[in-house]
Amino acid sequence: MASLSSSSGVSSALGNTALRGFGGMATGIDRDAIIEQMTLGTNTKIKNQESAITKLEWKQEAFRSISDKIIDLTDNYISYSSGANLGNPGFFAKNIISLHGKENSTRFVTATGSSELINNVSIQAVKQLASASVQKSAARTEKELQFSMNDLNAITYESNLKGTKLEFGIYDEKEGWQGSASFTFPDSYTVGEGDDKKTVTIDYSVKDEAGIKQLVEDLNKALENSDVKIGDKEIKEAIKFKYDETSKKISLVDKDGNDFGKDATIGGYGIKTSSSALSALGYTGDKKDPTMTLDSFNAGVSKDFYDSAITEKTNLDYLAGKKVTFNYDGNKKDIELITKEEAAHLKSIMEDTTKTEDEKKAAQMEYWQGKLQERLDKNFGGATTSADGKVTNGIQVKIGANGGLSFATKADSSVAITTNDATVLKTLGIGNGESNKVNMSGKLNQSGLGIDINEEDASGEKVYKDGLVINGVTIGGIDANTSISTILSKINSSKAGVKATYVSATGQFMLVSNETGAGRDIKLDSKLAQDLFGSYNADGSKNMDDFVEGKNSIVDISYGNGVTVQMERSSNTFNLEGLNVTVSGIFGGEWQKDENGNNVKWIEDTSGSVTFSAKADVDKVTETVKKFFEEFNTLVSEVNTQITTRPDSSYGPLTDEQMEEMSEKSIENWEKKAKAGLLYNDSTMRELSMDIQSIFTKMMSNGASYDDLKEMGITYSEDYLDGGKLVFDETAFKTAMENDPEKVANVFTGGGNVDKGMVKILDETFTPYATRYASKNQVGNSQGSYGRLIEEAGSEKVPTSILKNQIYKDIQTKKDLIAQLQTKLKTEQDRYISMFTTMETMINQMNSQSSWLSQLG
Repeated sequence: MASLSSSSGVSSALGNTALRGFGGMATGIDRDAIIEQMTLGTNTKIKNQESAITKLEWKQEAFRSISDKIIDLTDNYISYSSGANLGNPGFFAKNIISLHGKENSTRFVTATGSSELINNVSIQAVKQLASASVQKSAARTEKELQFSMNDLNAITYESNLKGTKLEFGIYDEKEGWQGSASFTFPDSYTVGEGDDKKTVTIDYSVKDEAGIKQLVEDLNKALENSDVKIGDKEIKEAIKFKYDETSKKISLVDKDGNDFGKDATIGGYGIKTSSSALSALGYTGDKKDPTMTLDSFNAGVSKDFYDSAITEKTNLDYLAGKKVTFNYDGNKKDIELITKEEAAHLKSIMEDTTKTEDEKKAAQMEYWQGKLQERLDKNFGGATTSADGKVTNGIQVKIGANGGLSFATKADSSVAITTNDATVLKTLGIGNGESNKVNMSGKLNQSGLGIDINEEDASGEKVYKDGLVINGVTIGGIDANTSISTILSKINSSKAGVKATYVSATGQFMLVSNETGAGRDIKLDSKLAQDLFGSYNADGSKNMDDFVEGKNSIVDISYGNGVTVQMERSSNTFNLEGLNVTVSGIFGGEWQKDENGNNVKWIEDTSGSVTFSAKADVDKVTETVKKFFEEFNTLVSEVNTQITTRPDSSYGPLTDEQMEEMSEKSIENWEKKAKAGLLYNDSTMRELSMDIQSIFTKMMSNGASYDDLKEMGITYSEDYLDGGKLVFDETAFKTAMENDPEKVANVFTGGGNVDKGMVKILDETFTPYATRYASKNQVGNSQGSYGRLIEEAGSEKVPTSILKNQIYKDIQTKKDLIAQLQTKLKTEQDRYISMFTTMETMINQMNSQSSWLSQLG
């Protein structure tokens, strides 16, 4: 809804003059009403300009409605980027391909596109499919899951800090806790994003200063990852952990690393003295108050970190009673590593004075091996081996080469160990999820791989200094903490030209070239690439059995002249005289093989050939053309209505006062009548209407036969008042498409006897009035034009035209005039108010004198 005041954003009523003085106090005169009458001329001019602006805005809407429909019609049916471009002959072509032949041949062929030779060409046989080159690594079926821990009596370090909380709050004696937040010391934190994202496990069980420093660094990174808020601050914006090398303590500092001053808090929040992390951090200070300042916390840390946060135990004492999850071929069981009774026996072994230390340690491992084997047999079935010592069933517990326990399975099985207790993993000397095969979430140094990316040779040079290089491409971002799945993902997203995968059944990594065809090598250009994906013989030479070179497809094509052509391509998808053909299986004969399985001679079977036929997508084309004519006729109808509807001068823009007295429906009906006929005498619209009415004539003058058009269901409306509508007969058009789609295509796109198709004529007709591309209306060195309608009113579909059109300029001119008139109105009002104020003052004086004189009498 538009009103006079809403157009310009100003009010033309006097209204507020009383706010600038009190009128009529002495005279009783309605000053504001008199001033409003005295300024009526200026006020009326403002209202007239506002009314004119509203009419211009309505006119702009009317122009834009038509220009937008023209652009939409062009975008949907004429633009080359449209999927329903009626100017593209291929849209009408016979592109639904049917295959003919035996089912065991046709099921291996798909085809799209169109070809003039479609009824002549056929595939006689597919003798060979194109394949990619494949590089396989050595099979890792003999690997064992190995504990690096080989001494149950060695010392391990258990953390008292992990999982505890440092809590913050504000305590009031009357109100209690007013707020709280807590930071839990986590198992791990994440770094990086996307393919570079990785999880870093925090090692709390440190045993030296270097370990404590690393722990503090990890804790600060965990703070950075935390979303805990203390009041209105995130915890990472407030505090950091700091290790003091002199006192051997961990304290809290601000985010810049500075010590907190006396009585320091974080927005009033202090540390709760009930925090479970306090004792592990070495705090032994006063806990009488519910909270303490950060400064008093630091002052109360009197024990060094090693004494407070670390407990020393033997591996045996620590592992006793601990459980881990064994995963055997997907079957998961929680298994106790060492029972309390076994721990007691294992300790008694070390009291045997008849054996050396090494003999006692070996005896402990043998006893542990036997007990753990019993539990695994009970849960997963008894472990069995063949005569040559290979495992044939279950999980076999062994004493590994390093003296620690190892776990083996049969070649096509796997065992993995998982636990959430990082210290258990560290004590055992394995990674979480580590397996005798490859753990995709694990790292390069896991048991299934055993690659230490930081390994150095005798000269101190890093063995894997070149990183991972495949086909000359370096895959970056790989270090000791990168998971195997991330490494494969990085390869697959690189430009190395291969896809990497892991086959768990054989324990092999595979690189497959992205492109099929012969002659595609896969080069392993670094030691890490060779160790991961290579396969080598005992003499160090490349095992060519694990490299399979790609092949080209070999297809026999007949052109219907009795001659068969053998075609060799690097892909299984190829162009066949305009058809895009894909083959996926061998047919049309079979290979005769020698005793070694090599192909020797092709024995053809001509009954297995595949032929083609094609037809147009009649339903799709018909539905599209039907929608096109519907949208075209909607546009024609709107243009015709605009130029044939006379405006009714009885209706114009409503004022705010008028709207207040009317219902919404009444306002809607009023404005509908007021907007009618706005473009009645517009010359541009009349010329557009005449151009539209000439389209059918232009089609015939460019070679389209009236009879042909009628045959395909396209005729001119018999009602001369329709303004140039075209009539579309869906049934007739569908029949024409089925019988002769090429003839239909010629009418729309040009071709045959048609010099210029309907689409070209429509484009030439509408472009001078509205287009997205000014260059289409460019003449000589001119800048071009977006069309007469858009130059007049602009369009949101052409953003640069919104503030650059004639109606916009006219509206701005009228707004400037209104601003001038409002300035004039204010001047007039101020002058009259001043005059009335003077009169009121004089009358007040006269009244006072009169009163004084009457008192004298």
